Amino acid sequence: MESTRAGRRDDPHALLREPSVSVRPDIRFIPMSTDFAKIRFFGTLMPALLLLFRSPWSFVKYQIARRITPRREVAEFIASGCDDAIRIRDTLVFLHRWESDSFDPFAFARAKVFLARITRMTVRAGYRAEPLDPLSPALNLPKLAASAGLGNLSPFGLLVHPRCGPRLIITALRTDAPWEPARRVAAGHACTDCGKCIEVCPQRPRESRTIDLGQCQRCVQCLSVCPVDKQDTE
Repeated sequence: MESTRAGRRDDPHALLREPSVSVRPDIRFIPMSTDFAKIRFFGTLMPALLLLFRSPWSFVKYQIARRITPRREVAEFIASGCDDAIRIRDTLVFLHRWESDSFDPFAFARAKVFLARITRMTVRAGYRAEPLDPLSPALNLPKLAASAGLGNLSPFGLLVHPRCGPRLIITALRTDAPWEPARRVAAGHACTDCGKCIEVCPQRPRESRTIDLGQCQRCVQCLSVCPVDKQDTE
């Protein structure tokens, strides 16, 4: 027993691979709405308004950029247009990193532009293309990304990436194109179950065992407090 403990002390990464002392509560999530059209409308409108308020020029620039199809190799475009990517079966999954702890409307806009462009590039190459944005009800993108090895899920079901933490936007593309994007970060878990997100949540999920997603719209405390590579966004 003592030799095992000594070995763990000698390995600086052992604690990251082992379960934390904090135990995840079994949380029930209350959806903001069951009307997916309403979710998509407001989920798209709010980031657009935030971007327009912060930088009207950027808002116009991204609107124009969405309508331009790059004349580049797909592999090069993927490598320069997102922060990590992977293929799982017939779906390409893309990650777009926030540049701050608070919600980043610029990252949301970049992700939308990237998805629109890669969709048109795929169709132009003669392949099927079905874009899946962050608000798509057709697929749980965090679960898909975690199953593909892009990280693991937080207690709140958010993807935690080794380099980006939970501060990211996920998009995807269903396609029969043969592209295999190169990974930027070695596969592995990022969330260590430290419990900080649970403790800081104003809904007190450890006691209530519930999270009302409608109250999460303007709250990013769980994202801001996550220590996974947080120093790189400050």
